[in-house]
Amino acid sequence: MEQKTLEYEGSLCKEELILKVDSYRCKNRLFIAMIKKKDQEEELYDILTVSLPAENIKINEAFISDFECKYKLSFIRKYKLGEVLQRVEHSGFCDYRLVRFDLEKLAEYDREGVKKFLAEQEGGHA
Repeated sequence: MEQKTLEYEGSLCKEELILKVDSYRCKNRLFIAMIKKKDQEEELYDILTVSLPAENIKINEAFISDFECKYKLSFIRKYKLGEVLQRVEHSGFCDYRLVRFDLEKLAEYDREGVKKFLAEQEGGHA
C-alpha cells in the first residue's frame, strides 16, 4: 500500500516525505522519522522526535529535535499531527519543545508503525 506523502518546507528546500512511526528502545517513547523516497528507495531525511528518558511524559507525547525546530513545528501544525505544548525542556545546549501527537492522525501516514508502537506500550516495556 502506497504511503501518503507530506510536503515539508525546511530552511533550504521543500521535500515530499513519508512518516515512519516506531519507538525508542529506552522507555518505548514515540519515535517519528521523516523519510524521503528516491527512486523507490527510502532514505532518512531527518528525525522529528528526540528521546529525553528522564522526562515524565504521556505515551502520545514527544519532544521535537532541536535541528530546524521551527520548521518541524510548522509542519506538525500544518498537517494537524499534534498539539504543540508550552513545555520546553533542556538537554546540553539544546531546547526541546513538547508535542502531544494525535496517534489517529499519525496512523493515516503509518498505520502499521502506530499499531506496533501501541502494542509495545501495552506490553509494558517501560
